[in-house]
Amino acid sequence: MSPVHIEPRPGLKLEVAGREVSGRALDTTADHGRPIRLLLGLPAVLLLLVLLVPIVWTVVWALHGDSLLGNFLAVVTDDGAWAAARNSVVWVGIALIVIVLGYGIAVISRLVHGLWRVLLYVLILPFGVSALVSGAVFRMIFDPAPERGMATALFGEDVVWLGPGLIWLVLASSFAWTWLGFVVVLFRAGLDARGNGGPGLFGRPGLPKPGPVTYIVLLTVLVAAIRVFDLVLIAAPGSMQVDVDVVGLHWWRMTSRSVDTGAPAALAVLLFVIVGLLSFVTMRRRRTTPENSPPAPAEESAGTPVPAPVNRRWLSWLIGLGLAALWLLPLVILLATASHDPRAAGSSGWWHLSGLGFGSFAEVSASWLWPAVLGSVFLAGLATALVVAAAVPMAYLLTWGGLPSWLTRSLILLLVVMAVAPVQMYAGPLRDLFGEFGLAGARTPLALVHAAAGLPFATLVLRTAFQAAPPDPSGTRRPTLDAIWHGRYLRALIAVGVLEFVLVWNDFIVGFLISGPRSTPLNLLLWGEARQFGISAGTVAAGAVVASVIPVALLLATWPKVISGLTGGATE
Repeated sequence: MSPVHIEPRPGLKLEVAGREVSGRALDTTADHGRPIRLLLGLPAVLLLLVLLVPIVWTVVWALHGDSLLGNFLAVVTDDGAWAAARNSVVWVGIALIVIVLGYGIAVISRLVHGLWRVLLYVLILPFGVSALVSGAVFRMIFDPAPERGMATALFGEDVVWLGPGLIWLVLASSFAWTWLGFVVVLFRAGLDARGNGGPGLFGRPGLPKPGPVTYIVLLTVLVAAIRVFDLVLIAAPGSMQVDVDVVGLHWWRMTSRSVDTGAPAALAVLLFVIVGLLSFVTMRRRRTTPENSPPAPAEESAGTPVPAPVNRRWLSWLIGLGLAALWLLPLVILLATASHDPRAAGSSGWWHLSGLGFGSFAEVSASWLWPAVLGSVFLAGLATALVVAAAVPMAYLLTWGGLPSWLTRSLILLLVVMAVAPVQMYAGPLRDLFGEFGLAGARTPLALVHAAAGLPFATLVLRTAFQAAPPDPSGTRRPTLDAIWHGRYLRALIAVGVLEFVLVWNDFIVGFLISGPRSTPLNLLLWGEARQFGISAGTVAAGAVVASVIPVALLLATWPKVISGLTGGATE
C-alpha cells in the first residue's frame, strides 16, 4: 500500500505506511462471558445432587435381586399393589374433575367482577392449609357419631360417610376444597391476561382459552393427586385404609413390614414412571397447542368484566356467594371445634354451646405446640432461602445464559423429571443415611432435602416468568443478575418464595418418611394427636388452627403478587 502523508498543522508532516490486513477477523459477537455464567448453575447442581444420588440408589435397589426384573415382577403380581395403583388412577380422575370444575368457575367469575376479589380470597384460603388439616376437618364433618359429625346428624346414622363407597366422596371433597381455589384463581388470571380475543378452548369461541397457566395447573394438580399420602392417612379410618390405599401409602407399609429394599424400590420406580408419563403428556400437549392468538380488543381487556344478561349475572352471583359460604364452612367448623375444651369437643358437636372455652388451646400450648411452631418456622425459612438463592441464578442461566439449545432443553427436561419425582424415589436411601449418621430429627439436613425437592419447580416457574415478563423499557436484551432481585422480576421471586414456604410448612410426607417424628414439624405432631381421633378432636382442631395461621396469612398478604409472578406480570 502507498504511504499516506498527513499534515496536522503547518510545519509538521506525518507519513503513515499501511499494509494488507492478514489473519482471522475478530469475532465481535463472541460471548466471552459464557464460561463465567456457567458457574451460576453450580449451587443448583450441588443441591440437585442431594436427590439425584438417592434416586440412582433406589433404581439400583430395584434392579438388585435374583434376577434383573425380579422385584418388578413381585410388585406387578402383588394384589395389594394393583389395588393401590387402581386407586391412584382414581385420584387422577378426581384431579381432572377439579381442573374442569375450576375452569368453569373461572369462566363464570368473569360475569361477577365486583364479587371476584372477595371470592378470590375465600377460595384461596384452603390452599394455605395442609392436607393433614384438610383431612382432619373433613373427618370431623363426616364423623359417624351423630353427636359429633354434622353430616351424620343431618342425614342419620344409616348413611355411613366414612364407610365403603362414600369414603371416596369425603376424600375427593377434601382434595377439592384444598386445590379448587388454586385452579380457579390461576385460570382466571390466564383468562384475564388473554382477554376474549383469539380462538377458544378446543377451537370453540364460547370456551375462552386460559393460556400458558394451563400447563402449571395441570402439572401441579395431577402430580399432587398421584402423590397423595397424608390426606388418606388421616381422613380414612383404620378399617378403611386398605380400601383407599394408594401407591405412596402402600410403599410406606411395605417398608414398615419388611427390611427388604428391592420390592419397595421397584414400586417407587413404577410410581415415578406413572408421574413422569403424566408430565410428558402435559408437556407434549403444551408444545402441540398453539398459544398465540390475536390481541384482545380494548373493550374486552383483562380488567373489564364480560357483558352478560341480567338473569345470567344474578345466577352467577348466587353461585359465587354459595361457593364462598361452602368454602368457609370447614374453617368455621375447625375454629368452633377448637373453641371447646377437650372433653366437650370429644363428646359433642361443634354446634353445641356447652364446653365453650380455650381449654383445647391451653392443652396443646402447654405440651408441644410452640416448640413445633418455632421448628417449622426455622425449617420452612431455611428451605425457602436455599431454594431462592439457587433457583434465581439457575433460571437466569437458562433464560439469558446463552447456552446451546440442546443443553437448555436437556436441563429443562431434567428439572421437569426432578420436579415430579415422588418422595418415595429418594426417601429410602436418605432415611438410611439419616439413621447411619445420627441425623434423624435434625432440622438443617431436612431443610436441605426440602430445598432440593423444591428447587426444580421453582427454577421452572422463574424461567417461565422471566420469559413472559414485559420487555425492558431500556431495550436491554439481557438484564444483569442484580436486576433480577427487584423491579419487574420481583413478583416472580415473591411467588417462588411464598409457595416454597407454604409447601414446606405444610409438609408431612418428607419429614415423616425421611427424618421421623424427632424432627417435630407441626404436622407430624398433629398426626400423632389425631391417631385417637374421637377423644382428641379438640386438641387436633386447636393445633390445626395455629398451624394454619402463618401460611394462610402469608398467602392472603401476597397472593396478588404470587399470581402476577406465576403469569409473568400479565395480571398486575
